Amino acid sequence: MNVLLKKGFTLIELLIVITIIGILAVAILSAINPIEQIRRATDRGKDSDAAELLNAFERYYTGFFEFPWDALGQSDPDETLVSSANGQAWIDELILKGEVKSQFKGRDSWTDIYTTQSGTVANLCFDPESSTVQEQADNDGRNKDGTTGCVANCYLCVPR
Repeated sequence: MNVLLKKGFTLIELLIVITIIGILAVAILSAINPIEQIRRATDRGKDSDAAELLNAFERYYTGFFEFPWDALGQSDPDETLVSSANGQAWIDELILKGEVKSQFKGRDSWTDIYTTQSGTVANLCFDPESSTVQEQADNDGRNKDGTTGCVANCYLCVPR
C-alpha cells in the first residue's frame, strides 16, 4: 500500500486566507486613517515651531526689553504671517542676536503661523488641518489674533 501524502494548500484554502488578510488590512487602515495621521503630525510640527518662536521672542524681550519688531522700527504685528517680509526680518533679528539658529528660518510652517501682540504678550496662532487638532482649537475658542470667543474657524494658539 502506497499512500501518497499531499503537501501544501489547495487553491481554495489560499484564497480564503488571502481574503481574510485583505479584510483585516482594510479594517486596520480605516481605523488608523493615514491621511489624518499625516495632518496631525503637520499640526504638531506647526505647534512646536510656534512654541519655539514664541520662546525666542520671550528670550529676546527679556534680554533687550523689546520685541524684534520694535527693534526693527516696525509696527506691532496684527495677524502678520511669519512668512511675510516683516516676519522673516524678525527671524533674521533673532538669528543675529543668537536666539535661534539660522536653519530655523527655512521652516515650511511659517506660511501658516500668524503673529499678534497684546501688551507684552506675543501670540502665535495657526489653523489646524487635522480634525483632532481642530476639535482642540474649537474647545480653546481662539481667534487668529489670539483672543477668545471664537465660534467658527478657531485657531490653535501659543501660549495656551
